Amino acid sequence: MPILKIDGKEVEVEKGTNLVLAALKAGVYIPHYCYHPLLPVVAQCRMCLVKIEGTPKPTPACTVYVDKDMSVDTQNEQVKKLRNTVLELLLQHHPVDCPVCPRSGECDLQNFTYIWGPEQKRYDGVRRLKGWSRVSEKILLFKERCVLCTRCVRFLEKYSNSEIQVTRRAFASDLMIFPEKFAGSNYSGNIIDLCPVGALVDEVSNFMPRAWRVKKALTRCALCERGCRIIVESWKGEIVRVKTFDNMLDKAENHLYSKVELVQPAYEEIEGIEEIGEHSYEKLYSEDLMICDIGRWGWREFFYPRDTKIMVAENGEKKEIDWESCKKILKVFAEHEKKAIFITPFATNEEMRVFSELAEKSNSKISLLPPIIKQGDKILLKDTRAPNLKGGEKIIGGVKQEVIDGAKNGEFSAVLFYGLGADKTKLNTENIKAKFLIIIDNKAPEPNGNQFIFIPATLPYEKRGTYEFEGNSKRIYPVVERRPNETEIAKFLISIL
Repeated sequence: MPILKIDGKEVEVEKGTNLVLAALKAGVYIPHYCYHPLLPVVAQCRMCLVKIEGTPKPTPACTVYVDKDMSVDTQNEQVKKLRNTVLELLLQHHPVDCPVCPRSGECDLQNFTYIWGPEQKRYDGVRRLKGWSRVSEKILLFKERCVLCTRCVRFLEKYSNSEIQVTRRAFASDLMIFPEKFAGSNYSGNIIDLCPVGALVDEVSNFMPRAWRVKKALTRCALCERGCRIIVESWKGEIVRVKTFDNMLDKAENHLYSKVELVQPAYEEIEGIEEIGEHSYEKLYSEDLMICDIGRWGWREFFYPRDTKIMVAENGEKKEIDWESCKKILKVFAEHEKKAIFITPFATNEEMRVFSELAEKSNSKISLLPPIIKQGDKILLKDTRAPNLKGGEKIIGGVKQEVIDGAKNGEFSAVLFYGLGADKTKLNTENIKAKFLIIIDNKAPEPNGNQFIFIPATLPYEKRGTYEFEGNSKRIYPVVERRPNETEIAKFLISIL
C-alpha cells in the first residue's frame, strides 16, 4: 500500500483513497465545503488546497487520489493564506445570522473562520441581498447564507429529481428551485445535513435550542427493518430532531480549537457513542451517510400524538393514576385463567424474551403482532415498517393467527396488548373481546365497556436494547429514558404469579 506523509505523519493507505479521507486516517483534517464521499468531485470551494511535493502550486486535495508514495503539507504558509482569502471572500456577503441561525454551533463556516479565517473585515461595499425561498413543504433556503458548494445540487441529481440547480455565473450565481419535483422524493431531506452552513434549514426544527444544549444519542432508525444509523436529539425530555450520523460527527459542537489544526471532537456525552469505539474521521466517512425522509420526519406522525400518563377505565371514563396504583390493578391479570399476550415488532429482543417468560410462567398464549407493510424503494427504505420482525420470529415464533382470532372471538378473559407501531387493521383494542385488558401503546383508546389499564409505551428512541435488523443484531440507545418501561412491567407481572 502507498505511504502518505502528511504534516510529518506517515500512514499506509489503500491505493486509490481520496486525499481528504487519507489525511483523516493520519489524524489531519483538511477543511472542505464542496467535497463529500457520496458526491462527484467538483473542487470548486478551494478550501482543501494543499502543497504536494513535486507540484508547482497548491492543489485541491479532493481531486487527488493516493496511488503512490506522497508527501503533503497542509500547513504551508501559501496554503494558509489562500484559505484565509477564500474565507474572506465568503464572509463578504454572508449575513451575521449566527444568533438566530439553526446551524450555529455546528457550522463549518464558523469553525473554519475561527481557525483559518481573517481577523478583520476589509470589504465595505454594498452587501448582496438574496432573501429566502421555500424549497419544499419542510425545507427552507436562506440564499444569503449559501456558499455555493453545490452539495445539494449534486445529491439531488444523483439520488432524486434534480430539484435545485445553479443559475447564472460568477458573482451573480444563484440557486434555482423546482418545488414541483420534490413531491415524489423520499431523500431530499438529506440536503439539510449535507449543507455545510445554515442555508438549507429544516423548518420544523428551525428555532430549536442550540446544538450544544440538546441531548444526543447515536442509535438506529426504527421505522423500517433496515436500521440506518442516526442521531436523535431531545430537549427538556422530548424528542425534537432526527438527523444523519455523519452530520453530527462532522459538525459536533465540542471542537477543541487551535490556530493550527482542527482537533477531533470529544463525544463522551453522546449516548451510544461507544458503539463505534474510539472515534476517527476515517470512520466518520465510512458509516451511514444518509437516511430517507420517512426516517427523518416520519416519527412525528407515526408515534404522535401520544399519551404519557398511566390511565384506567372507570365508569366509562379515563382516569390518570400513578405507578403504585397501577401495580395493584395489574394483579388482576394473574387471577384470570385464560390469558393472551400480543407483542409489537417494535419491542426489543430483551423485551420479547421477558414477555415470553411471562407467557410461559402464566400459561398464556403469546403472538407477535403483524407489522405495517408498505412498498419501499431500492435505496434504503424497506417494505416492512418495523425494526424487529426477525427478532419476533426467532423469540416469540412470529405472528400466530389462531391466537389473534381467539382474542377477537373472546376466547381469552385477560389480554396484554403491547401494540406500539403494529398494524392495527389486523388487531386492535376495539376488536379484542376480553374482561380485562392491559394496553401498552402510544395512545389510550376510548372506554368501550371493557375494563382496561393503559400504560404509555416507550418509543424506540427512549430505550436501550437490541433489534434484529434484517436478521443482524444491532444495539439501540435512548436519548430520553421513561419509567416504567416494558421490561419493568413484564417483570412485575412475573413477580406476582
